[in-house]
Amino acid sequence: MSEYAVVQLEEIDEMNDGRCPWRPVAAHLGIAAFGANAWTAREAGDRIINEHVESDDEDPDEELYLVVRGHAAFELDGERVDAPAGTLVFARPSVRRTAFAEEPETTIIALGGVAGKAYAARRSDPRRARVQPAGRPLEQPR
Repeated sequence: MSEYAVVQLEEIDEMNDGRCPWRPVAAHLGIAAFGANAWTAREAGDRIINEHVESDDEDPDEELYLVVRGHAAFELDGERVDAPAGTLVFARPSVRRTAFAEEPETTIIALGGVAGKAYAARRSDPRRARVQPAGRPLEQPR
């Protein structure tokens, strides 16, 4: 495997677990140091980021969102935050969050990890499955 990778977002297969479809960026690229996913809304008004709070998890992630295309509206602990392309939104684990597209084809990338701990993909969460770009599973950490 090469020491670097270059990929267009649309080259990463979109996954769907019945909530908001996403692209498993970290898994596709074989990134093991942090979580990374991307979401693209089809239409204005579509929910892009599922409503959730990380502090309910055993290992709660801090998350950084980047609106890379289009325009989104985040709801952070009930407060609406306007987020056009280029906006960074940081949420600590206790913040209840969700996001909606204000324009069609709005895309958000999220990076996450647990503060003070080495990152480990969660086996129970299919969004965190580790897969090499060729589709071969990586060996799980022991």
